[in-house]
Amino acid sequence: MSSLGIELKRLRANKKWTQAFAAREIGIQQSYLSKLENGQFIPSLDVLEKLSICYEASFESFIPINTKQNTPNNKLKWLIAFLLTLGVFMWLCASFNIFYSETYFTYQAKHGEFWAINVIETYKGEKYIEGDVVYEIIGQRDISRLENRILLVFSAVFIFGALLISMLINKPWLNKEK
Repeated sequence: MSSLGIELKRLRANKKWTQAFAAREIGIQQSYLSKLENGQFIPSLDVLEKLSICYEASFESFIPINTKQNTPNNKLKWLIAFLLTLGVFMWLCASFNIFYSETYFTYQAKHGEFWAINVIETYKGEKYIEGDVVYEIIGQRDISRLENRILLVFSAVFIFGALLISMLINKPWLNKEK
């Protein structure tokens, strides 16, 4: 019999509860409680939490060290952090046009009888010279780029996905030990 089993029996006896009554109060099957008290099973973190609440006692010392570090929730928390970081990064890139500029500058030049118009993404000043042609700026405009809109959509998917996972992380059906 494990020391956890002895402690569970002692706490139940102190409350003068039957095993059936204790199992109902804890929210587990009586057969499962019996196996815990006899040291046949090691409870999940969820069950240890229920035991702590019901018996008003701490079972922290009975949690195996490797269980504390390798719970499925830790992997999900890393996934949530990754998705949030990626989503915010993509949103910032799209919002501030880091990868895909949305401002275009229109320059015009007259060289003899020849007129030229040049539309470019980079601002080259009020005038710039290319070869023997002098270009002067005549306007600028912002164009919503599809690439930035796609980045915004994916950033929203990643952020909402992270929020959804964080809401589901404490659901009992997600944390069941196999």
